Amino acid sequence: MDGLLLDSERQMYSKLGMEVSAKLGYPIDLAFLTSLMGNDWGLYEKMVAEYKGPDFPIKEYMRQMHEGIAYTIANVPIPMMPGAKEVLDYCKENKYLMAIATSTHKKEAYQCLTNAGILDYFDYIVTGDQVKRGKPDPEIYLNVLEHFGVSADDALVLEDGHNGSQAAFKAGCRLAIVEDLAKLTDEDRQKAYLHTHDIRDVIDLLRRENEGAAGL
Repeated sequence: MDGLLLDSERQMYSKLGMEVSAKLGYPIDLAFLTSLMGNDWGLYEKMVAEYKGPDFPIKEYMRQMHEGIAYTIANVPIPMMPGAKEVLDYCKENKYLMAIATSTHKKEAYQCLTNAGILDYFDYIVTGDQVKRGKPDPEIYLNVLEHFGVSADDALVLEDGHNGSQAAFKAGCRLAIVEDLAKLTDEDRQKAYLHTHDIRDVIDLLRRENEGAAGL
């Protein structure tokens, strides 16, 4: 969801991280915040605390971050990433089963998707607080496969960052990486079924795969 469908990594998480840390007198740069994308909140907190050292007021930082995120989600619509709506429309029109598998917690995820007007596109949603182990563990994607009763070979995961990519690989799914701000490795890019900077390329991929199939 974040950074792939919604421009929340840029417009909310990174922006708030820089603002809150500067306000507390311990500025955090964009490059480091970008490296945290795709982590669950527990790992995010641990990495920030280790990065800034023992004097950093990590609990107050996290309190203000959650407060700022809650306010933003409730009051500031987060724009969609370029091309994301086109991909959702194509998949819906062609009767693909679609799921959200996000590290964001349920309340925030549903609010973001509702604000963006895309909640009803999805047949299933699993969030970070509904699994025991967050990405890069494959649990969240295995959960989706089990729910739909499909094999990993029949699933295409769309991701923008390293942790999500690793989760998809470990689940055995094909992966389309849509690169933007989040950290990736050369291995991620090389192992991906598709690597692109434009999510609309996913439509071309699906069209090629289904050329000649009934109804497509």
